[in-house]
Amino acid sequence: MELARLEKYKTQFRLFKSAIDSMQSYLQKVNRQAKDAVIITPYNLSAVLNIPETDAFFLLSLAEKENILHKKYKVFATAGNDFLGDFDDTHSIPEEITDPEGNSFDRDHYYVDITYELEK
Repeated sequence: MELARLEKYKTQFRLFKSAIDSMQSYLQKVNRQAKDAVIITPYNLSAVLNIPETDAFFLLSLAEKENILHKKYKVFATAGNDFLGDFDDTHSIPEEITDPEGNSFDRDHYYVDITYELEK
């Protein structure tokens, strides 16, 4: 994991220097502790770093840009929050998704969570 690639952003975005430092420490910690890929959400990162969720989204997008994290789109049914699938980009999410039990969900009946994956 090449966290050093984030160093250039500390001078480019000076207001985020301490948050970038904290995110680097957090990613190192979870990378050492995890046995499998780690899923990080903007919500979780904002709670860990005690920053606004929009700032966490920004930091995660910097790590994604540097290929440290990979963005995933997780789709859930609106009713019941049942997991419907993982997608690599928004264009691959179909208009209608069928779950393993044969229930169909159109775009009005599912939502998408953006997550970031730190691969082992």
